[in-house]
Formats: sequence, structure tokens, C-alpha cells
Amino acid sequence: GQLYGDVLYFATEARAGWSHSDPRPFYFWGYFVGLNGLWVLVPAALLADACHHLAAAQRALDRPR
Repeated sequence: GQLYGDVLYFATEARAGWSHSDPRPFYFWGYFVGLNGLWVLVPAALLADACHHLAAAQRALDRPR
């Protein structure tokens, strides 16, 4: 759910031509992209880790005894 909200947040702002964002480079890259990007990276990393653990568990169950 968090990733979906982040995609909507960034996509709607990009579609609007970044009109609601401060055009100063530090604000745009530091705050808008950098700090908000954490809300994309952390859930994505947790999702990748969960997928890795699920795949390992499934491989362990599929192994013949």
C-alpha cells in the first residue's frame, strides 16, 4: 500500500509538470526526491527481503526428502 501511494504521489506531481514543487535544486532533490524517496526505498527493500525468504522457504518445501 505504501508503494502504491508513493507512485501516485510522484506520478501525479510529474504529470502536473512539478508545478507544486519548489524549483530550487536543493529543495527539489534534497527534500522532494531524497526524503520522499526513503518512503519508496524502505518498503521496496522490505518487500524484496520478504520475497527472498518466501522463495527460500518454498525451495526447502519442494526438496524431495
